[in-house]
Amino acid sequence: MPGRHRDFGAVREHQYGVLRTAFGISLVGNSVGGVAYPLFVLDAVGDIAFTGAVVTVSIVASVLTGVLMGPLLDRWGLHRSWLGSALIGAGANASTLVLYLTDALPAWLLLFLAFVRAGADEPGRVATFGLLPAVAGESGRTLERANATLRGMNALASLLGPILAGVVVGFLGSPVTVLLEAVAGGLTAVILGLLLAAPTATAESRATNGQSYYEHLRVALRFFWYDRLLRVLVISTMVFAALDTGLASIGLTMYAEEELGSAAWYGGLVSFFGAGSLAGTIAYGVMGHRMPRRGVYLGAYLSFAMVVLTLAVVTSVPIALAAMFVAGLVISPVDLLYMLVLQERVPERVFGGVASLATTVVSAPSPLAVALLTWMISANGSRRTFLVLGCCYLGVAFGLFFIRPLYGLRSVSLSSPGDTSRSSAGSDQSGAEVTKEAPCRRMSSL
Repeated sequence: MPGRHRDFGAVREHQYGVLRTAFGISLVGNSVGGVAYPLFVLDAVGDIAFTGAVVTVSIVASVLTGVLMGPLLDRWGLHRSWLGSALIGAGANASTLVLYLTDALPAWLLLFLAFVRAGADEPGRVATFGLLPAVAGESGRTLERANATLRGMNALASLLGPILAGVVVGFLGSPVTVLLEAVAGGLTAVILGLLLAAPTATAESRATNGQSYYEHLRVALRFFWYDRLLRVLVISTMVFAALDTGLASIGLTMYAEEELGSAAWYGGLVSFFGAGSLAGTIAYGVMGHRMPRRGVYLGAYLSFAMVVLTLAVVTSVPIALAAMFVAGLVISPVDLLYMLVLQERVPERVFGGVASLATTVVSAPSPLAVALLTWMISANGSRRTFLVLGCCYLGVAFGLFFIRPLYGLRSVSLSSPGDTSRSSAGSDQSGAEVTKEAPCRRMSSL
């Protein structure tokens, strides 16, 4: 009946709004806490060396949970994992604040709570994007637009979070930022527990939930190896991510100091890049479902290579700032495409394990790339190093034009609203198109 269809549509729209609201609230807490938490630690202990140790422990916790938690997310389910992540993060922040106010927070316990607090973030992020396809599909939105919405919110938080954190610390003190992060985590957990419906478990997902940690890990490894498009995309993204990390950290810092006259221009370069990235994310969310994915992916890095070469040739401040805005604009669809491929090709019941494995592979070479780029800049200067980097981007991007599995990088729709299986529109060994159920069949036969 027409009235019942309208009610069902309202419910589906409601679920999408609930997910965005929960993500936005948690994002506010994380963006403020990410900037202000080291300031709180410094105020609490008055020791810059210990503050550095807390930051290091937080980074280690994020890496470890990203690597090890994937099979557990699959075993517990994405909805339950996101809820647990929010509760653990809120509890760690609340415990830190209460113990600090009662003068009962020793250094070792602060380190432990910082580890728990940072470790709770990554599982929640993976679970959020794992749940998004089903919720977005039921609301009638394209996956491109749904992902761009969350990425746009994240980019906006990256721009405004440090400002909000500075205002709160300046007027209310750093402990209030810990309270804000705890409240945000608690509200997220309440919304997830009361308003966001958990996906309906299928017989296959119930069977896989009974598997051990190592069985989930084995299935994720073999799924990753069987899917040629996913494997090629992750490996190519790994190469680009290594170049990006070195360029964004030591590369731009030394470029600002040597070529622009002051290291303070680094903040301007990063800000213009962030503004361009936000604009590009919004544009892709509006038009991305009409654009060829392979062309966007390869064109993004070809354009980015030209920007890097421009920075190597022209060193005036206005051109550098404009170039960084263009760089953010053209490169912003890459992360969206990467996540879209994961969401469409990986079944929800193994999404945590495969996504964590892919993230580990992508981020593994980054420390080595930073060390190598530091040596290159010290030996040759930033201008020559940028020239080499631009040529590397060009070479890798041109080489990918001849990689056959990337021809399978195309848009795929879910077969029906609420279908939580993922599509797989890649190419098999013979180049023939693989249907969306193929990865699921391959995985069930492993």
